[in-house]
Amino acid sequence: MRIRREVQGVIFDIVDGKEMVLLVKKRDRKNRRFYWRLLKGGVEDGETELQALKREISEETGLTNVHVIKKVYDYTFVFREVKHVVSSFLVKADSTQTIKPQRSEIVESVWMPKERALKTLYWRNEKEALKRLNTHNLNL
Repeated sequence: MRIRREVQGVIFDIVDGKEMVLLVKKRDRKNRRFYWRLLKGGVEDGETELQALKREISEETGLTNVHVIKKVYDYTFVFREVKHVVSSFLVKADSTQTIKPQRSEIVESVWMPKERALKTLYWRNEKEALKRLNTHNLNL
């Protein structure tokens, strides 16, 4: 079985004391429906996870003013005979920076409060990664 390494960003900002999370709407290849997701992408040969994460964020959203804080969650899943190994990171971003979605990947993007994002996300593992966001325990 082939293994694909991936990185995922729990991209957030603090706005008026509230944790705001960036969600992106992507098409699910399996069932051809659209879901709100955390940003995720593959690690290319020769890249570190951090390099891949920053590249994916820049490519898919245009965000460049980001600060990767720490890895918070790991999970795996199998899809079409490929084992996906995903590392999730907390990423502080500037929510005032304009989002420029990569149209081949993202249909729409939105900043929303963490609680609403937890209810909006479809995939269990993405919800688990988001639950690791607790800015009260971070030195921001």
